Amino acid sequence: MRWRLTSYLVVFLMCLMIFSACSAKQPSSTDVIPFADPMTENILMAMNEDNYPNFSRDFNDEMKIALSEEKYKEKVTPIHEKIGNYITNTKEFLGYEVKNERVIVRYKAKFTQETEDVIVKVVFTEQGDKEYISGFWLNSPKLRTQ
Repeated sequence: MRWRLTSYLVVFLMCLMIFSACSAKQPSSTDVIPFADPMTENILMAMNEDNYPNFSRDFNDEMKIALSEEKYKEKVTPIHEKIGNYITNTKEFLGYEVKNERVIVRYKAKFTQETEDVIVKVVFTEQGDKEYISGFWLNSPKLRTQ
């Protein structure tokens, strides 16, 4: 009898956990695009202008440390040399995924010295009720070569 009650309790708790996990609201693209698009456009345009304050304005605290102004200069100069500047308003939303409470958004964009698409990946983390950039990467054939 006791074994049966324990079994029912375990099954009930497992069902409750599964239901809770499934019912957690995942953002849709209509939730993601309104904050991701302008922040991504800003970061790309700020790179063109070599404007670190604008580039980092939407960073969370960890990202500001990881990509300080000094590190920014080290990273951006080779990017400009290899692929040039971002061509304004050419980014195209490819999709997003949610991982560990972070929203990872991917775009493709055009740059002046790269014939192929440049993949732009931006990671967003919510703090309070605002989204912040917590990761930023560019990927293209020219950036992968030495």
